[in-house]
Parts: sequence; structure tokens; C-alpha cells
Amino acid sequence: MHPTFEYTLAAPSEAKLLVGLCDWRLFLPFAKARTSRQVFDTLNEFYALTERAIEPAGGLVVKFMGDAALVVFPEELADAGIMALLDFKHETDRWFKTQRINSSLHVNAHFTEITIGRMGRDGRLDVAGEGVNVTATMGRADFALSQQAFRCLTPEHRRLFQRFTPPILYLPAKMEA
Repeated sequence: MHPTFEYTLAAPSEAKLLVGLCDWRLFLPFAKARTSRQVFDTLNEFYALTERAIEPAGGLVVKFMGDAALVVFPEELADAGIMALLDFKHETDRWFKTQRINSSLHVNAHFTEITIGRMGRDGRLDVAGEGVNVTATMGRADFALSQQAFRCLTPEHRRLFQRFTPPILYLPAKMEA
């Protein structure tokens, strides 16, 4: 565990972290075509792949949620964390091909202040805050960085990304019940 995360053994703390949410595309068709044991074994391989990619880069896998993983990196490793997430996406997509799984990995990354600490009766490490929700709702691109995450990149790494502006939506000014 990276030294930055050692404080999580005490009381919950606010921290500026890079939050990454990684999940499979087309997981439901994959799962429907297999036995529960086959799904379990494949997810277990995915979990191990995730841990091997995230932890050596100084990140922490907070939790797995079925076909998704929630990961965080400390502020001082945000640039390295983004690059680790990008490498993880490429590695996982190659793994899908070798396993003959019709899928790809979707990754959202956002840099934000959130609360990290132990929760529940068993004291499991978790994170909470608006920034986690922002990460989860950033869109469905293959790999997306928020503006805040992009600003964490070195100039060299910024050149690897291009700006994307989604279409503007117009919503009713007033909804009647």
C-alpha cells in the first residue's frame, strides 16, 4: 500500500485523489452465455489483472463491483495514475481478445477531493463524495478524463489526449408536475 493511504487506517479523511472507474462493455451478454462458475473464474482473472496494473503504480483498488473496479491514486501520483489506467485499458482489451471475450474496458478518471476511510461493521475501506459520482457519470467513451484530471498530466502526457466537447443539450426551463 502506498504511504499516502496509510492514514486510512484511522478516522475518515478528506483527500485529493485521482478516482478511476473501470468497467466492461457488453458484460451482460458475456455473462448470459456462460455458467455462473465460468463468469466467476473470468471475473477473478480480471480482478487479478486489475490489481497487478493498479497497485504497482501506487494506486489502490478500493472495490470490485461485479464487472467494474473503483480505484484511487494519491494526488502526487495522479499523472502516473492516469498513465497506469491507460496502460491497464490497453492490457485489458488485449486480454479480452486472447480470452475471446467480445468486450472492451471503459475507463473514467476524475481528480477530486473525496472522503476516504473505513465503513460498515467490518471496517472496509471505501470512498464517498460528489467526485465519485462525477467519475461514474462522465460518459461512455472508451477512456475519458475530466478537465481536473487532465490538468494533473505533465505536458508530455497531455499530448496523448485530445479535447472532446459533448453536444450541448437543452432541457425545459420548468417542468410541470
